[in-house]
Amino acid sequence: MAIIAVLTDFGTRDGYTASMKAVIKTICPQTSIIDISHDIAPQQIAEARFILWTAYRFFPSGAIFVCVVDPGVGTGRKILAVKTEQYIFLAPDNGLLDMVLAEVETLEACSVENEKFFLQEISSTFHGRDIFSPVAAHLANGISLQSMGRSISLKQPADLLLSISGEGIYPGSVIFIDHFGNLVTNLRMAGIQKARIFIDGNEIPLKKTYADAEIGEPLALTGSRGLLEIAVRNGSAEQMFDAGYGSKIEVEIK
Repeated sequence: MAIIAVLTDFGTRDGYTASMKAVIKTICPQTSIIDISHDIAPQQIAEARFILWTAYRFFPSGAIFVCVVDPGVGTGRKILAVKTEQYIFLAPDNGLLDMVLAEVETLEACSVENEKFFLQEISSTFHGRDIFSPVAAHLANGISLQSMGRSISLKQPADLLLSISGEGIYPGSVIFIDHFGNLVTNLRMAGIQKARIFIDGNEIPLKKTYADAEIGEPLALTGSRGLLEIAVRNGSAEQMFDAGYGSKIEVEIK
């Protein structure tokens, strides 16, 4: 059974995601649909890029990812279909796939243009329903990537994450804020046990678990993604430090 994973900024209130799933199931009834998230903040491509990166590696081989955070919908921007060793990704050509494609090899890519695999009527504002969903379903039915449009060459994006290793000062920034108000940074911290960590001039103690801090106290730790996070036990680091995307972090190792 094919798996189609869906990531959007559509929410669940307006029926947009239901329409996408209905199109997929109509064309490929046997497919299994998994929601990655529909709670991406509106038009926030960087947030979608990060969420996709955190989730994709845990899917079975052969999964098809439909990623629709698309401020340029209806314009001349491309829709990409990208095949890697294990997966197929569909997304607007707006950087949404960059974190994934920075660490996996692209075997094949095309610009999705063949209207034979779209819905008959195409809205200029809802390509998620009218293009992305039917294309994903046809791919799940075994239609080849080459059938979807002209082949294109993609340059591998630069890695947006920085690895901390030996002594030195490492500047970083907040690239995601989760549901708990934890500040996730672009610094890989795997294996680092001693470091001085600063945000907005405040030094934050490095801990192993959230419970190693007192309730209401800030801490830094390596999160489940292998990245440095700033947190507050039973609280919100976002609120405590009035932080947002791009807030600066500094790590010092002696």
